Amino acid sequence: MDKRLLNSNQQRRVVTHLRLLQEDLEDIASWPELTRPGDPYAALREIIAQLRGSVEALRQSLALPPDEGPPLRRRVMATAEVWASSMEDVKARHLKAYGHVHPELAGVLDPRMDELVRLLQTMADLANRLPDR
Repeated sequence: MDKRLLNSNQQRRVVTHLRLLQEDLEDIASWPELTRPGDPYAALREIIAQLRGSVEALRQSLALPPDEGPPLRRRVMATAEVWASSMEDVKARHLKAYGHVHPELAGVLDPRMDELVRLLQTMADLANRLPDR
């Protein structure tokens, strides 16, 4: 595919997220428990290998530049944004899928989750003030 499918800002965003995914996959792959024989351990090792291959295929299909690792600014911003989004899924209304939700849970959990999201967004904003290199 043509490199011009992404502008430079989009390209940096995609490269940063792919790098974070690669780092997390490397971390998971290094866990000693995953060396155990049989399923589901072997299946997990295989899906990690498939994910690594898919990331590389995506990088090639978009002609992304060699990965030098994103600067601290982009790594912190991306991590904070991913976690802020994930924290939204832990609010009381989303926990119904896991069973009965206590009527008072939202009053205790949600404001604290909102605070975590706010702090993560502040972290991303602060990181955005860092130099690129």
